[in-house]
Amino acid sequence: QEACEARGCTWCSTDVPNAPWCFFPEDSPYGYARTGSAEKTDKGWRVTLNKRQALTLFGNDISPIILEVEFQTKDRLRFRLYDPNKQRFEVPLKISGPGVTAEEANYEVEF
Repeated sequence: QEACEARGCTWCSTDVPNAPWCFFPEDSPYGYARTGSAEKTDKGWRVTLNKRQALTLFGNDISPIILEVEFQTKDRLRFRLYDPNKQRFEVPLKISGPGVTAEEANYEVEF
Protein backbone atom coordinates (compact mmCIF):
# COMPACT_ATOMS: atom_id res chain seq x y z
CA GLN A 1 0.00 0.00 0.00
CA GLU A 2 2.81 2.42 0.88
CA ALA A 3 4.60 1.89 -2.47
CA CYS A 4 1.31 2.36 -4.33
CA GLU A 5 0.45 5.63 -2.62
CA ALA A 6 4.07 6.87 -2.91
CA ARG A 7 3.66 6.69 -6.72
CA GLY A 8 0.58 8.90 -6.50
CA CYS A 9 -1.77 6.00 -7.13
CA THR A 10 -4.98 5.10 -5.34
CA TRP A 11 -5.09 2.08 -3.02
CA CYS A 12 -8.44 0.34 -2.59
CA SER A 13 -8.60 -3.19 -1.25
CA THR A 14 -11.54 -5.24 -2.46
CA ASP A 15 -13.07 -8.69 -2.23
CA VAL A 16 -13.77 -8.69 -5.97
CA PRO A 17 -11.66 -11.47 -7.56
CA ASN A 18 -8.83 -10.23 -9.85
CA ALA A 19 -9.65 -6.55 -9.29
CA PRO A 20 -6.58 -4.32 -8.93
CA TRP A 21 -5.95 -2.82 -5.52
CA CYS A 22 -3.54 -0.16 -6.83
CA PHE A 23 -4.50 2.04 -9.77
CA PHE A 24 -4.09 5.53 -11.20
CA PRO A 25 -6.67 8.00 -9.89
CA GLU A 26 -9.25 9.40 -12.29
CA ASP A 27 -7.46 12.77 -12.44
CA SER A 28 -4.05 11.20 -13.12
CA PRO A 29 -1.85 12.86 -15.77
CA TYR A 30 -1.36 9.42 -17.32
CA GLY A 31 -3.69 7.62 -19.68
CA TYR A 32 -6.56 8.87 -21.79
CA ALA A 33 -9.74 10.86 -21.28
CA ARG A 34 -12.96 10.82 -23.27
CA THR A 35 -13.49 13.66 -25.70
CA GLY A 36 -17.13 14.52 -26.19
CA SER A 37 -19.93 12.09 -25.56
CA ALA A 38 -20.27 8.46 -26.51
CA GLU A 39 -21.71 7.92 -29.99
CA LYS A 40 -24.34 5.20 -30.39
CA THR A 41 -23.66 2.83 -33.31
CA ASP A 42 -25.63 -0.03 -34.88
CA LYS A 43 -23.72 -2.55 -32.76
CA GLY A 44 -22.90 -0.58 -29.61
CA TRP A 45 -20.88 2.56 -28.89
CA ARG A 46 -17.95 4.60 -30.22
CA VAL A 47 -15.87 6.90 -28.04
CA THR A 48 -12.93 9.17 -28.88
CA LEU A 49 -10.11 9.20 -26.33
CA ASN A 50 -7.27 11.73 -26.14
CA LYS A 51 -4.04 11.43 -24.20
CA ARG A 52 -4.26 13.41 -20.95
CA GLN A 53 -0.78 14.96 -20.90
CA ALA A 54 2.67 14.60 -22.40
CA LEU A 55 3.68 12.16 -19.65
CA THR A 56 4.09 8.63 -20.92
CA LEU A 57 4.68 5.25 -19.36
CA PHE A 58 5.57 3.28 -22.48
CA GLY A 59 6.37 5.80 -25.23
CA ASN A 60 4.98 6.20 -28.77
CA ASP A 61 1.51 6.98 -27.47
CA ILE A 62 -1.23 7.59 -30.04
CA SER A 63 -3.73 10.39 -29.64
CA PRO A 64 -6.55 10.42 -30.40
CA ILE A 65 -7.64 6.79 -30.29
CA ILE A 66 -11.09 5.34 -30.91
CA LEU A 67 -12.76 2.85 -28.59
CA GLU A 68 -15.52 0.81 -30.22
CA VAL A 69 -17.74 -1.33 -28.02
CA GLU A 70 -19.84 -4.00 -29.71
CA PHE A 71 -22.60 -5.98 -28.01
CA GLN A 72 -22.18 -9.34 -29.74
CA THR A 73 -24.27 -11.71 -27.66
CA LYS A 74 -25.99 -11.60 -24.28
CA ASP A 75 -22.75 -12.84 -22.72
CA ARG A 76 -20.06 -11.51 -25.09
CA LEU A 77 -18.79 -7.98 -25.48
CA ARG A 78 -16.11 -6.98 -27.99
CA PHE A 79 -14.04 -3.83 -27.69
CA ARG A 80 -11.55 -2.47 -30.18
CA LEU A 81 -9.01 0.34 -29.77
CA TYR A 82 -7.52 1.85 -32.91
CA ASP A 83 -5.76 4.87 -34.38
CA PRO A 84 -8.27 6.73 -36.58
CA ASN A 85 -5.47 8.50 -38.47
CA LYS A 86 -3.24 5.59 -39.43
CA GLN A 87 -4.25 2.20 -40.76
CA ARG A 88 -2.48 -0.80 -39.27
CA PHE A 89 -2.47 -4.52 -39.77
CA GLU A 90 -5.21 -6.35 -37.94
CA VAL A 91 -5.50 -10.10 -37.72
CA PRO A 92 -8.28 -11.04 -40.17
CA LEU A 93 -10.36 -12.79 -37.54
CA LYS A 94 -14.09 -12.76 -38.14
CA ILE A 95 -16.05 -12.94 -34.93
CA SER A 96 -19.66 -12.47 -35.80
CA GLY A 97 -22.51 -12.28 -33.41
CA PRO A 98 -26.20 -11.71 -33.87
CA GLY A 99 -25.92 -8.43 -31.98
CA VAL A 100 -28.02 -7.56 -28.98
CA THR A 101 -29.30 -4.37 -27.46
CA ALA A 102 -27.89 -3.14 -24.18
CA GLU A 103 -31.15 -4.05 -22.44
CA GLU A 104 -30.77 -7.72 -23.45
CA ALA A 105 -27.12 -8.10 -22.38
CA ASN A 106 -26.03 -9.79 -19.17
CA TYR A 107 -23.45 -7.02 -18.63
CA GLU A 108 -23.35 -3.23 -18.39
CA VAL A 109 -21.08 -0.69 -20.07
CA GLU A 110 -20.34 2.67 -18.45
CA PHE A 111 -18.22 5.54 -19.74
